Amino acid sequence: MTALRWLLRIVVGVIALVALAFFAARLHDGPLGPIPGGPLVAGVEVAEPVSDWSFVKDIGEVELQLDSQGRSRTTWILVNEGKAYVPCSLGFPPGKSWYKEAAKDGSAVLRIEGKRYPVTLTKLDDAAVQQLADTVRAEVTRKYGQTPPGDAGVWLFRVESRTPGA
Repeated sequence: MTALRWLLRIVVGVIALVALAFFAARLHDGPLGPIPGGPLVAGVEVAEPVSDWSFVKDIGEVELQLDSQGRSRTTWILVNEGKAYVPCSLGFPPGKSWYKEAAKDGSAVLRIEGKRYPVTLTKLDDAAVQQLADTVRAEVTRKYGQTPPGDAGVWLFRVESRTPGA
């Protein structure tokens, strides 16, 4: 019985630590790895529109915050012919919903290597995704060595610069 109580205490302690980490992340400037974080505050805001996103081609992950939300997350970014795209697996990790909000209002900020870029995310329709499918799949495999879990589907957002505050 004593061993069971200790096991229960350990389990409760681990759950409390995980809950505390998620709470603390909301107060942090940006995500903590895979844990969504607070708003992106630090870093110089880049006012000059970006027409060629090739400088991001070999950067694995960026931080993303929708203007309509007070939290940020870590996400992948892909580049094809100078255009940037943010993919979103609809099934993994479970419970995320930022992509639905981004489809309604794509005003966002990307933080890349400490600089904040005001952008607009535009969800590509199925025809555009099909047109890019082979290229995107090849780029994901080159960059990440795997494709995101797609059992529930994958949305692809085109990234375009916007003027700060717009």
